[in-house]
Amino acid sequence: MDPANSRKILVVEDEGLIAHDIASRLEALGHQVVGTASTAEEAIEKAADAEIVLMDIRLDGHADGVQAAIAIREKYHVPVVFLTAHADRSTLDRAKEAGPFGYIVKPVAHASLNTSIEMAMYKHKTDRELELREAWMRTVLVSVADAVVVSDVDGRVVMLNHAAEVLTGWTQPEAMGQPISKIVPLAEQDSEEDAGDPVALAILRDGPVPLSGAWKLVSRSGREMMVEGSAGPVRAGGVTVGAVLSLRDVSARHWEERQIRQALKLEAVGRLAAGVSSDYSNLLAIITKQAGQLLRQFSEYSPARQAAEEIELAAAAAGRINSRLAAFGTRQVSEQETISLNGILRRAAKTIESVLPHSVELSMRPDPKISRVKGDAALLEQALMSLVLHACTRMPEGGRVLIETGCAELPSHGRMVRHAMLAITYTGHEPEPERLFEPASTGEDGLALSIVHATVTEHGGYISAQATAGGGCRIEMLLPAVIGQPLLPRPVGAEARSILLVDDRDRLRLQIHNFFEANGYNLLEAADAAEAAAIGQVHEGRLDLLIADAFAVQIAEELRREHPDLEVLRVVDDAENGPNEIRRPYTQRALLERVEALLNPVRTLTADSQG
Repeated sequence: MDPANSRKILVVEDEGLIAHDIASRLEALGHQVVGTASTAEEAIEKAADAEIVLMDIRLDGHADGVQAAIAIREKYHVPVVFLTAHADRSTLDRAKEAGPFGYIVKPVAHASLNTSIEMAMYKHKTDRELELREAWMRTVLVSVADAVVVSDVDGRVVMLNHAAEVLTGWTQPEAMGQPISKIVPLAEQDSEEDAGDPVALAILRDGPVPLSGAWKLVSRSGREMMVEGSAGPVRAGGVTVGAVLSLRDVSARHWEERQIRQALKLEAVGRLAAGVSSDYSNLLAIITKQAGQLLRQFSEYSPARQAAEEIELAAAAAGRINSRLAAFGTRQVSEQETISLNGILRRAAKTIESVLPHSVELSMRPDPKISRVKGDAALLEQALMSLVLHACTRMPEGGRVLIETGCAELPSHGRMVRHAMLAITYTGHEPEPERLFEPASTGEDGLALSIVHATVTEHGGYISAQATAGGGCRIEMLLPAVIGQPLLPRPVGAEARSILLVDDRDRLRLQIHNFFEANGYNLLEAADAAEAAAIGQVHEGRLDLLIADAFAVQIAEELRREHPDLEVLRVVDDAENGPNEIRRPYTQRALLERVEALLNPVRTLTADSQG
């Protein structure tokens, strides 16, 4: 036999003579018999060295061949071929539970022995390749950022990945077997009519159908978003068996484009307003001066005095309007400081309650985990009040106002940027929310909302308005979060150990921070060595462990001036050289276990001994 076709085989047979005979035949065929076994326990122990196992179904002992085969498949992924003198239906049905790769009926025929082994090995190889491809595909589908929904040829959902669950609001078990048009309801942006099922269209065309332009998707929760993507048929053996629909939420991109257009428009209007205001200031000054002179010349009872007084009052009113034009044209954010939107909401709460009519119900939901922002607190508070006053004008007969804060992430230059959010939702009808922040020449709002938009833009943020499912409106103000400042969280309980993580990747630090805090540790963050040294100086209390990469030794030397008992865990790219190193890439669980071993060696050893 060709050595490439030689196999390492374990023979499991409780009849010694039969086992010896089968082993001899296998060796005569050029195979290597790694051993024989007569019980299930012995078979499981010896199967680690085998490429294939020939297993008798009936074995002496507590477990039979079927139970042994199941254990071997689960533990070693080694194929099993059953040897049996019992070919009855009940025996075969039970044997199928182990997923065998073939059956050889005793007495074993010499010709069929090698054929059964080769067929089993080929089937095992094919199954392993298929299993590997499926594992890759599952990982890709789970990890891909786009939402992917797979349907059968009848348009019913077969699978959806995690991104699709988030986008649609449906979970995999809930969506299974449902019409895809129900799980992913699509419509054209400028039409309330159902845009049809792109999956059915793709199957009909026998080709991909792009979803580009203005398409909207309403999630299960009622959230409306703009999407792009495509649908394509899945064919196997020349027959269409289903389709794949992939989608991505492009609301943020469209939103950002709309914000840029709005900002350019407001910038042009602002320049015009500044120029007009300058010209009008001179004219109003003349009118006010001349009206004052006329009033000094007319007696109190002169018929012309009333006309002069009306001129003076009109000039004063025009002056106030002109001041607003000037402010709109020349607005600038003054000195900025690190602030919390929760603090702004807290300071403005009493004023907001005082201006709201009794017929309007007010609710506030500040998020305690909201990120801080850099900005002008006075301007942002003024913007908040302008939005609240506008909401009141849309609810003359009463309604509800909800003000809430939170966090959101928006794409920027190919990465996600964290923002702090201040949102106002009110029940009043907004006829054209997309034009809400455009300058208006009439109405009580006038330029107020345009000034709000300018304020948010000058802070590097975004503001948008959209109709809600209940007929009201929601305005969201998003401001860039402050990232990279030293965070000094309170210890989680008296036993909490303090760890300093030095890494220049913000999102990775945030993930590890949340994970370690949830496991009872007080984790501090630094982006570089200088920031780590600053944290070491201002941190009150003990610092137990430093996690850093290339400059861990230098950082530790600096920190040990204030924290002499500091342990160090160095992140390396090569092989680990002791327990004080961990190789990249690592999982957060592996990092936690290494930290536990360094900070709590006694507890770790006790847990290992008990295990």
